[in-house]
Amino acid sequence: MAEEGEHARLWAAPGSAQVELLSARFERFAFDRHSHEQLSVGVIEEGAEGLHLAGGKVVVPAGQLVILNPGQVHTGFAAEESGWRYRMFYFDTAMVDELAAEHLGVRDVWFARTAVPDPDLFAGLRRVHRAQERASDPLTAESLLLGALTTVLRRHASTGRAVTTGPRRDPRRGPDLARQLLHDRWTEPVTVAELSAASGMPRATLIAAFRQAYGLPPHAYLLRLRANRARRLLLTGRRPAEVAAATGFADQAHLTRVCKRYFGVTPGAIRP
Repeated sequence: MAEEGEHARLWAAPGSAQVELLSARFERFAFDRHSHEQLSVGVIEEGAEGLHLAGGKVVVPAGQLVILNPGQVHTGFAAEESGWRYRMFYFDTAMVDELAAEHLGVRDVWFARTAVPDPDLFAGLRRVHRAQERASDPLTAESLLLGALTTVLRRHASTGRAVTTGPRRDPRRGPDLARQLLHDRWTEPVTVAELSAASGMPRATLIAAFRQAYGLPPHAYLLRLRANRARRLLLTGRRPAEVAAATGFADQAHLTRVCKRYFGVTPGAIRP
């Protein structure tokens, strides 16, 4: 893939099904508001990336890490005219919990900073990510990933419940009940009236409360949920048309538009 111009590749790590990898360069492209189910950790190799978060705008320059908590709603755009080039790791939360329990003694961890200056860790993560592109031995590949995530946790994770990022977990709250309905019926059409009935809240009140709890209104949250499920299926090698039908999209063209907006790549660039 050419180094000049915009390009992106998203693939599953050869040594672990619990890690996804992105290598990309963008100039004019900008991500819509979205979030990831995984812990997102990346290195900005050139230029600078800007992000709009709940707390405001953050700019991550070349040489720094970008870290996003699972469920943290954000955008992504070029903060310099030349754009930005970067590499991302998406670590499954079960993997994060396992290593956090082993090395920190707790499973509930989060990250307070989005832009993180740490030159040594930057260099190490960059080497590990590059190694995944040419990995031939799955044991070595997975060992590198485990070591990288362990170092990220030890150096930058906070323990205890985050108070400003991520969804709240109280199952008694109306938005939580509406969210559960979306997860239960994510491939089906869902109406606001059904969400209102499930949550026990008036429709207008529910939409505002849901946005406050999860950073997105219900319809956008459901679209993100479907997109994340579609990405996982594409990474198993299934065809885009088949994935679109299986994940509730109107057609393959709809899936293509959403993947580009959320992940920066088309379904054809998401491969095992």
